[in-house]
Amino acid sequence: MTTHLTIQIMAAETVISAPSGVLRIPVGDSVIDGFMFQHSPVTPYEAEIAIEHIENGIIPVRAKLPAGELVLHCTDLRLNHLFYGDKTGYLLTTEIERAFNEVVNVINGSPVSSTSIPSDKQFTAFLLIIREITHHWGLDGLVCL
Repeated sequence: MTTHLTIQIMAAETVISAPSGVLRIPVGDSVIDGFMFQHSPVTPYEAEIAIEHIENGIIPVRAKLPAGELVLHCTDLRLNHLFYGDKTGYLLTTEIERAFNEVVNVINGSPVSSTSIPSDKQFTAFLLIIREITHHWGLDGLVCL
């Protein structure tokens, strides 16, 4: 059975809307479960701490969702930065991983000019949340509305 979900990433929380109800995860693009980035671009240490907080928030939520295939829908325009090539309305996990790796390179010392992906604190948090959800929930990608 396929379950359609919508995701909205706000400043201090991520909201997942499912047919069974709304789930709130205390990770947002400004505050990640009480943690806030102090540098822009973020440091490797900050990224690791953020990823740990995000994983701690999203992994238990997956267990609350129905078994089977999940299709995640998102209206956030920031997703447009992640497409590689033509924008199709469906963002593949491989495209999210490519963008994630580019931001990781900047975090690890590559020049900000080495990527067209934004590397500011808020976008980095947004990307980490999207990446960790698609990765840990085993999604092929997400529908961009």
